[in-house]
Amino acid sequence: MNSEFDNKTREYAIGRPSYPTDILSVMKELDINNQSTIADIGAGTGILTHMLGSLECDILAIEPNEHMLEECKVYCKDVTNIKMIKAPAEETSLMEHSVDVITIAQAFHWFDKKRCKKEFRRILKENGSVVILWNDMQITSQLAMEYAALLNNYKVKTTAAISNFDPDEEKRNFLEQEYTKVYYDNWHTVTEESFIGGALSLSYTPSKLDLKYNDFVAELGQLFSKYQHNGSVTFHYKTEVCICKFAK
Repeated sequence: MNSEFDNKTREYAIGRPSYPTDILSVMKELDINNQSTIADIGAGTGILTHMLGSLECDILAIEPNEHMLEECKVYCKDVTNIKMIKAPAEETSLMEHSVDVITIAQAFHWFDKKRCKKEFRRILKENGSVVILWNDMQITSQLAMEYAALLNNYKVKTTAAISNFDPDEEKRNFLEQEYTKVYYDNWHTVTEESFIGGALSLSYTPSKLDLKYNDFVAELGQLFSKYQHNGSVTFHYKTEVCICKFAK
């Protein structure tokens, strides 16, 4: 994942949806308090990291991509309990048994599962938890259907984000046991800039280096204009939250 977003960092920051505040309640149910430590692994531009900062515990933002981490620093500059660490998920550099909860938002599919399993077990405290989040756009509106079709038409490669795998089976194999899964509604209202940015931020769509880039941006602008109301459109997501522990 280190280089997948080198030319997409700004677009990621302005275009990706956030997460429902219900996530904070999930953390509290896991007994997170101001003495706890959360490692947000694959923190990206800090969308979840910033939210976790409101829990007033120690937040460690672990991210291997320098461009993403710099954007994370900017986005989270108003939160004083976040520490930025440039490191991959497989080698976090954290101390053994130092973390109460690991969070992974929109990043689990990028990890080397065999190496991460060993690393996560190393850094988690006894009975520590892993919380895996995924924003899943609901293709139920005409806008969402046309948007999804446009993304597919301009796909320039197949990446881990859209490869053919069973995410539930992958998590079960990783944890070596079942886990709890809950869903929350998540509405994402965007301007034209964020609409285009969100599409460009995807790992499999054109970047500025691709020949199809200008055509892609033009068609995105046309689609936004078709459905916008008062300068914005809204997407509906279901946020999947997997609350996990490793088998003993």
